[in-house]
Amino acid sequence: MWNKPVLRLAHAGERRWLRFGWALLAALTLSGCLLPRDSSPPQQSYLLDVADFKSLPTRRSSDKILLVTVSKEAPGFDTNRIAYTREPLKLDYYQDSHWSDTPAKMLLPILIRAFETTGAFKAVVSPPSPSLADYRVDVDIIRLQQELMTQPSQVQFVARIKVLDMRNRHVLATRVFQTAEPAPSENAYGAAQAANTAVHKVLEEMIPFALQYTQ
Repeated sequence: MWNKPVLRLAHAGERRWLRFGWALLAALTLSGCLLPRDSSPPQQSYLLDVADFKSLPTRRSSDKILLVTVSKEAPGFDTNRIAYTREPLKLDYYQDSHWSDTPAKMLLPILIRAFETTGAFKAVVSPPSPSLADYRVDVDIIRLQQELMTQPSQVQFVARIKVLDMRNRHVLATRVFQTAEPAPSENAYGAAQAANTAVHKVLEEMIPFALQYTQ
């Protein structure tokens, strides 16, 4: 005759635990809603992609093969991070934006297309092509940075070209080209736009310079 009250107490205890569990779940859900969310902007990736080479001079096609290489960038620029500076000798990088690859790797196919556009060579190749080249062009990126010391800011692009005769291993010519292009906005996107303009302008001078020594 004592079993029934015991069973009723057991059922009441279960109901209390059930109500506690639901209350705990509701509190956890509410606290999850109130937790701070990650409001950081998504990562943006930008390209060096100079497609228009109509302004480059054309030459009569030859039977020569040109090998084009781009070395690693100078220290501070051997990265896919977009560099900027607010004061001399101090280099910073955008946190939420980057190049899709290092500038050297992006510049190589651009150079190849540019030399192909001139029609001056039987073939334009890049390493590790097995072809025996007649000439080689080496390009070094010295500086590619957005300078925020002026308004509007500007992107400075500095590159060195070296032209070699592969038959006798002689250096035919070397020269440094540079330009500073105004950025349309003071951010990474503006830097990317100005960088593409700067690369295009330098190639307009660099390609004709190289053609003088490879004909």
